[in-house]
Amino acid sequence: MNPIWTAIFGVNKGPADYLLVLLLYGSMFLLIRHGYRKLELNFRKSFWALYFAITPCVFVANYLLYRAGVMSFLPWVNNAFHCFLWIGLCLTYLYAGIRNRGFFEQFALCAILSFIVKVGEHWILGTWELEHFFLIPGWLAYVVGWSLMDGLLPLLNKLSLRILGKYIEGITQ
Repeated sequence: MNPIWTAIFGVNKGPADYLLVLLLYGSMFLLIRHGYRKLELNFRKSFWALYFAITPCVFVANYLLYRAGVMSFLPWVNNAFHCFLWIGLCLTYLYAGIRNRGFFEQFALCAILSFIVKVGEHWILGTWELEHFFLIPGWLAYVVGWSLMDGLLPLLNKLSLRILGKYIEGITQ
């Protein structure tokens, strides 16, 4: 298989596999939206500010963490989908709906849904395959560990909105 194709899509993967990933994200968004029907008008600017501030950073961070040896390589399309669609749109939408709830509920919802998505991406694309999470051995530790890190996204979002609010008028937390 062409190494460029493999770097872009993954080993023996192609556009059809990514349609399944989109179906997974769509299914998860439907679950998220079930609990929170509509993005509040007063939070829309904050939603897009978070999207454009955090998503590119996560995209770059995933690659740098791979280069550092603490993450498995995410093919470029998988990394883009995961960051811009899953984290950027879906988890930010979830945050918009749960931002006034307690931290542990926010943490649990983000971590649990991220775990489901990572297992789904692993099953469909073969990614998220590293056999350790820092010093903890095992694939499950790796997936659970990064899912728990995603559980911290509400905290990151809150801090980001605080910072962005100093520079962008109309940001609400």
